[in-house]
Amino acid sequence: MELKDAMEAATADLDVRPGFVGDVMAGARRRHTRKLVAITAAVALLAGVTAGVVLTRSSPEPQTAADARLTATTTGDLASDAEFIKRSLAVWDRESSTGDIVSEISTDAHVFWAANTANGPASLIVQEVRVHNAPGPQTLVGLVHRGTVVDQEVSYRGAGNERGLYLVDGPEPTYVVLDLGQRVFWSANPVRGPDLRYSREWQEPSFTGGVAVVQTGAMAKPVFVRANTVPAPHDFTAEQLLARQEIKQMKVVEARPGLGWMDVMWASSRQEPSGPGKEPDGSRVYDLKKRGYLDYGSTPGRYVDWEVRAWLPDGRYAVVLDANGELLGALYQPDGTFDRVLPGGPAVKGAAVPVRIALPDNQGTILADRGSLLGPDERRDAWLAPPGTTEVAVFRNGATTMVPLS
Repeated sequence: MELKDAMEAATADLDVRPGFVGDVMAGARRRHTRKLVAITAAVALLAGVTAGVVLTRSSPEPQTAADARLTATTTGDLASDAEFIKRSLAVWDRESSTGDIVSEISTDAHVFWAANTANGPASLIVQEVRVHNAPGPQTLVGLVHRGTVVDQEVSYRGAGNERGLYLVDGPEPTYVVLDLGQRVFWSANPVRGPDLRYSREWQEPSFTGGVAVVQTGAMAKPVFVRANTVPAPHDFTAEQLLARQEIKQMKVVEARPGLGWMDVMWASSRQEPSGPGKEPDGSRVYDLKKRGYLDYGSTPGRYVDWEVRAWLPDGRYAVVLDANGELLGALYQPDGTFDRVLPGGPAVKGAAVPVRIALPDNQGTILADRGSLLGPDERRDAWLAPPGTTEVAVFRNGATTMVPLS
């Protein structure tokens, strides 16, 4: 368990579902093993932008034209406010903080955008830096708002790694987004239809000087993506842009809708193969997002926080997961062909046996209550109850309780 905990802690900021490290430790998730090898290497890079070590400036070095923002004319309605720009640069100089990935930093920080937003004035600043893991100069870019450096990132020239999305905190949810030479689309909220599929209407922000300010509305669940064409209404497989504050918030399980679990739980005794068809990974998240049954709000990547999986008596594969606070089940044929989705109702945290998905064709009921022992065989966390089961024995905290399923 110590190694599992350490690996989960080391990869907390990455787009990998918590709990899948346990799968790797069990030796039954070959694909996750390969993914974690890549993640281990990435952690060394990411540490440089999260460690919070204040830099010591080197002597000035000539700026290059590789990043035009370093010498661009300042845009925005505060571009001529010399005092505001001076204050922004002072904050940047005082609070710039990054890890040891940066080896040298120039003294020539430049405000390339300064403007009023619904949450007060903000500025975007760039500065030339050198890093240990790449030759030549790179660009440090970030946002200053209310006397604070909200976010910074190293933009590797030509690598296309820059997020270019900043959340300006305040009463009016506001984002500052950079076009970075590619179209950007955003959507305020998903709409769920009677067929259980989500859809989103997309709009394209208006950029001036490569920067756009977007107010999303207080009740919105906004999503930003970079794409060459407008995303399809029901397809949620494009890579989602996330501001750093949103990435941090996603780590707080208690703040998420739904059950807040983190694991893969098997309701059936059979657990191999880990999924249907040729795909070695049992997760069906990508397929369900492509079909519109999972919105971006359910998960920004290919994994969700938790899943219950089961091989059914007739050979089909079932998966149950959390979709924006609603339980969702899905069935697949053994060859991976999609069969159908099954509604599960609200995901009520703290309820006795909160996962109860009745299966069609006399296949039983998938039950789950993480941390409990279920049924006559005291299966941990999840149980595929046989047809006709009307109650389940739940052993938790040293006591057994009979929970009716009707």
